[in-house]
Amino acid sequence: MTPLHWLDSLQGSGIRPGLGRMRALLRTLGSPHKKYPSIIVAGTNGKGSTSATLASILDAAGQRTGFYTSPHLVDIRERWKIAGASISPALLDECIEELRAASTEILPTYFEALTLIAFIAFAKAECDLAVLEVGMGGRLDATNVVKPIAAVITPVGMDHMEYLGETLRQIAAEKAGVIHRGALVLTSNDDPLVLGVIRKRAAKFGQPVIHVTEEHHTPLPGPFQRRNAALAVRTARELGISEAAIEEGVRNTRWRGRLEHLTHGGKQIWIDGGHNLHAVTQTAPYFDAHVPRPRLLVFGMMSDKDVQPVVDRLFPLFDRVISTEPYPPRSVPAGNFEHATPIPDPEEAFRAALASPERAIVITGSLYLAGAAITFFDKIAAS
Repeated sequence: MTPLHWLDSLQGSGIRPGLGRMRALLRTLGSPHKKYPSIIVAGTNGKGSTSATLASILDAAGQRTGFYTSPHLVDIRERWKIAGASISPALLDECIEELRAASTEILPTYFEALTLIAFIAFAKAECDLAVLEVGMGGRLDATNVVKPIAAVITPVGMDHMEYLGETLRQIAAEKAGVIHRGALVLTSNDDPLVLGVIRKRAAKFGQPVIHVTEEHHTPLPGPFQRRNAALAVRTARELGISEAAIEEGVRNTRWRGRLEHLTHGGKQIWIDGGHNLHAVTQTAPYFDAHVPRPRLLVFGMMSDKDVQPVVDRLFPLFDRVISTEPYPPRSVPAGNFEHATPIPDPEEAFRAALASPERAIVITGSLYLAGAAITFFDKIAAS
């Protein structure tokens, strides 16, 4: 079995919250996560963009930065970046083999394995620093085995309620679990309830909370990205990074599948991975302001999401909707959406959109759908 096949075989392991397996496997591996300082980034939305901006700034400052993110959009190697480049196939294979050898008695879940690979890879690459994007929640997320130098929390909203709790207070408490003694604490949350939960957790360790309310320019589209950029910038400043490196890093930030705009065959196309109400509440005004009519929406969501509020917010903005299934069988069946033309296969849905009379197309509802769209249009551009 090849290293990637072994890694892929863990996908059926599901989500099993808890840090016991991570800690045991890290001991067996020689504690690679302790060989460099880490910054941990939690939140419901914006944590990927914030992490990417921060990693880009640290790269510009001359730090050899490891950046771990999830999910990937096209290639699994996107999840691990070292000095701005995706992990090499050879290093990835080496890290997987090391993990497989350590997993004879305790088998990690798929996400735990991905996280352990990050810790191993960044140690092997002799990284100066790691930026770790939390997968889900915070307190029990596999990334939360580090004692970070900074805990950064982007806006918190309602998502993953079956694991994190049914109330905003419960979800905020899970996110705030990434705050540890000695860590800088920064957040861009404005909700008083969320801020109160974060401050209570930080006070337990005698840490002040830096509440970032300003905005900062960014090449990433969407007005909400200016707050994400500002959070990354303030974190960098608190870590002593120079203004020149900050500006260069912000300027160099790239983050695909987030209001990504392209043109093809006379049509304008936007691809966005927004996958919950909190996200589409941010992107919907952008679509309304920047996407000309008549507009076509290609939409698909995962069935573990609170789908109807997203549909209610997005569908009225569009003249026509094609529904599809980004990741069956975990997707909502395409035929379940009223007032939409169901085309279950995403590639067929994209082809139908390109053949449609509408000149403006938005593809959104899932990061899996965004990844499928990027793959599809990249292939067209390359041919």
